This record gives sequence, structure tokens and C-alpha cells, in this order.
Amino acid sequence: MDKKTIFLVDDNNELREALKIILETTYGYEVIEAFGGANAINILGTRKPHIDAAILDMVMKGHGGSVGDYLKKTPQYKGIPIIYHTGLAKEQFDNRILEGAHYIHKEAGSIKKIGAVLKEVL
Repeated sequence: MDKKTIFLVDDNNELREALKIILETTYGYEVIEAFGGANAINILGTRKPHIDAAILDMVMKGHGGSVGDYLKKTPQYKGIPIIYHTGLAKEQFDNRILEGAHYIHKEAGSIKKIGAVLKEVL
């Protein structure tokens, strides 16, 4: 079985690094990380890596929700599973952004929820 690759985007360095370690060691995924929206779009646009799913923070300095839009509009990435991992409650943003995506609120236990969704969609 080929190792699945997850694109992880979050501007919180500690959280992103912890998530990366857990996704790699506990779940066996390969992780490509980006430290914010602009960095994510740059990686996707220049390196064009193969990814099987994306975990995106919704509110980041520069290009918050636009990373999901970029993935949905780029033929190479169209249709990949997107998980929005955010501190925002669903009432705090336009829920149209969630069309075709998963929503997980950042809280204790959210990493296990991410693992369960990835297992389900990959």
C-alpha cells in the first residue's frame, strides 16, 4: 500500500508541528506542511506536489480560506478531500466554504477526529 500524502496548512507552528508528528507516527501518512496561506499557494503552484488530502486552518495571515478555493479550482487537486481544522464555530463564517469539505473544530480530541475522517476518505 502506498503511503498517502497529506497537505497540512496552519500558521500556528506548535500545532502544525504536533499534528505533523502525529499524522506521520500514529497514522503513517507523509505530510507536506505550509506555515500559512501564501506559503501553501506558493508550494502548490510551484512544486505541484501530489497530495491525497488537505488539512487547512481557516483563518491565517494572508490567504486564509483561499487555499481551499485554490485546491477546488486547480484541476490537479480538484476532488481531493479537504478538512477545515479551525477554532471558528460554524456560525462565524460563510458555510458555503464547507461545500464538499469536512469541518473539525480545534479542541481537545480534534486530532483523533482528523485521523478518523482521513481513514474514512482515503
